[in-house]
Amino acid sequence: MKPTLLYFYPNEASYVEKDLKILNEKFRIIKLCLNISNKWQLPFMIIYQKLICLYHFNAKFIVCQFAGYHSLLPVFMGKILNIKTVIILGGFDCASFPEINYGNFRKKILGWFTAKSIENADIISPVHEKMIYYKYEYENFINKEQGYKAFTKSSKALVKVIHNGFYTDFFKDLNYKRNKNFVTIASYNRDAVFYLKGIDLMEKAALKFKNTLFTVVGVSQKYINKNRPSNLIFIPFVSHEKLREILNENYFYCQLSVSEGFPNSLCEAMLCGCIPLVSNVCSMPDIIDKTGFVIEKRDENLFFNLIERTLELKNLNSLSQNARERVVENFSYENRRKSLLDLLK
Repeated sequence: MKPTLLYFYPNEASYVEKDLKILNEKFRIIKLCLNISNKWQLPFMIIYQKLICLYHFNAKFIVCQFAGYHSLLPVFMGKILNIKTVIILGGFDCASFPEINYGNFRKKILGWFTAKSIENADIISPVHEKMIYYKYEYENFINKEQGYKAFTKSSKALVKVIHNGFYTDFFKDLNYKRNKNFVTIASYNRDAVFYLKGIDLMEKAALKFKNTLFTVVGVSQKYINKNRPSNLIFIPFVSHEKLREILNENYFYCQLSVSEGFPNSLCEAMLCGCIPLVSNVCSMPDIIDKTGFVIEKRDENLFFNLIERTLELKNLNSLSQNARERVVENFSYENRRKSLLDLLK
């Protein structure tokens, strides 16, 4: 019989689905999603967590996807019941940007839950090295030091970085004829996203480069008809199949966020052969390495200069292939699978 693993997570997402698929190979998984939309539900969910831990006192591991309100009780129960605890850190739980209302550590109580979870876990597994510690320089924000070590006390936990993994056989180059245009993916469902994801920079670029198309995929219906330049195209949420087609029709992918963890859309675009242009934020410069371009500071003129450079490039097909190979070699689902199973022995 497989050993038992308790898995607590705050929301349904593709990375949760992938990890559960991996862990199911080796463990009998007891899972609980604590998507706490109403704060009054929190005490009841924590009590339910405690009952699950007590009932499965012989579990081998307790795994928490992210640190936060949902992770502290499982970590303490692990200590009491002698169950090894693991926290997978994803970015939001390693940051504090009060100016944009981003990061667990921007809030006193949530930050305390997050810090105590991290400080008392047996194993900490960030999805990128910069979620441990790095200096933020892209935007003029107060907190220049980011990563969980900037906000927590010392810990004796084993720290093991395991990068996100992606399905390289679905997101792929379909050998379409590409255009020298730019695309970004952003869940543009509230006003703040316009700035947070750098869509405002895309709009300014559209005004300057009138013969180039700039496409934003993932726009909520209430913004579809927003007044904008004719060469700034808004597309609503689409299926993965349609998204793959859109990415294959364009040479360049932009991820101009003011804060990110380890963005799925960037890697999926690169797998489709898009040449990346990214902001100098957290994992992104390391993800693309030498296969794309980095905007060091949030400055529209730096972005315009970069667009001019990319439009003049002659070796686009070679760069496109390099972008895909970068993700295939370093951030595949199989890479994460092997590393995660090796960690949980």
